[in-house]
Amino acid sequence: MGLFRKLRTILGIIFENESEQKGDDFEKYVVDLFDEKNFSIVQWTTDMARKHTRFVESDCGPDLVLRHRRTNEIFCVECKFRSKLYKGKLQWSSPKQLGRYRTFAQDNLVPFFVVIGLGGRARKPKRMFCIPLEEAKYHALYPEMYKKFERDPKKKFSWKKKMPE
Repeated sequence: MGLFRKLRTILGIIFENESEQKGDDFEKYVVDLFDEKNFSIVQWTTDMARKHTRFVESDCGPDLVLRHRRTNEIFCVECKFRSKLYKGKLQWSSPKQLGRYRTFAQDNLVPFFVVIGLGGRARKPKRMFCIPLEEAKYHALYPEMYKKFERDPKKKFSWKKKMPE
């Protein structure tokens, strides 16, 4: 029995590292869609918990805090990549994460968006969605909810009406 437990632990580590790498790759992909001419990066979460076992409060915030240079408007972006749907839904967070994101947005009075890549590879998603957090009411979304926020995954972001487009 000890051998199976060890094997399960090893496989868990391998798949966790692969998942983290996909998340990092997608995050970098999204950052490249916010060009430096129009957007500056105010803050980029470093995910310190991966480097240490201590809880790090700043890891609970969004991946990115950006500023639109022309208007000086600040907004947040959480990046999520999913290879496929789960039971017909887009499972983009856990209920606990969703609560933390809402608290962050309310406490900081800042617009918060979830950019989700779906299918393909993290550095080349087939589909992409940019959903305002207030529209992402649940941690798993049905297609009729997220499809209205679909965007071309290769197109650079622009800023219109206080929203990345």
